[in-house]
Amino acid sequence: MTLLAATALLTMWAFSGLEAGTMPAGDIVDPKKTVPRAIIAGTLTVTFVYIASTYSVMMLVPAETLANSTSPFAEAARGLGTWGPALIAIGAMISTAGALNGTIFVAGQLPMAVALDGLAPRILTKRNRGGTQSLSLLIGAGLASALLLSNYSRGLVGVFTFLIMMSTATILVPLFVSALAEFRVSWASQKAWAAIAGLAVLYTIFTILGSGLAVLGWGVVLFVLGIPVYLWGKNNQQ
Repeated sequence: MTLLAATALLTMWAFSGLEAGTMPAGDIVDPKKTVPRAIIAGTLTVTFVYIASTYSVMMLVPAETLANSTSPFAEAARGLGTWGPALIAIGAMISTAGALNGTIFVAGQLPMAVALDGLAPRILTKRNRGGTQSLSLLIGAGLASALLLSNYSRGLVGVFTFLIMMSTATILVPLFVSALAEFRVSWASQKAWAAIAGLAVLYTIFTILGSGLAVLGWGVVLFVLGIPVYLWGKNNQQ
């Protein structure tokens, strides 16, 4: 059961970030319609790509090879010729660059959005001459670097897995609160939505617990460190 919960947590990593589609709502035409459509279309597209690519690899690579492979997509691409693995590597680099670009965008936008809502210090709303939230980016990069260095003894693969689980677990906490709120609001009039929200609540609890004591411990520490920042922001708004 523990292994299943950990697997569910890592699976959620593949879909994390869909909530970031709401951040630029202030700069989008007709955001009430455009943002939900974009999020749903993006989620369905990613789901199709993941399922199709996983199925392709499972069909092309023998099960005994796949079980011990550290690069299953490269193994599958060998059927294209000697240039197959190189093509997969180029695709991975493009994907990584896109993910990094999105991460930088979120690292600047999210603290600013929280500050504009009065839940963080107003200083996080300031931009530099280029219109970039430079302070938010510096703080985000600093926290990520500190977390990386403090767990580097796990090894490169170990620290990468740990940071993925850490990131996903912290994302699931607000999703849990949102699902719980939806369940409470919908229970009286929309039982179908309430049922979906209830399943979401159970799933988030299951996956968060599957992250392990180390991830849960670091998560608690980070949330506790955020309390003074929240109080400071609230006091500065008054």
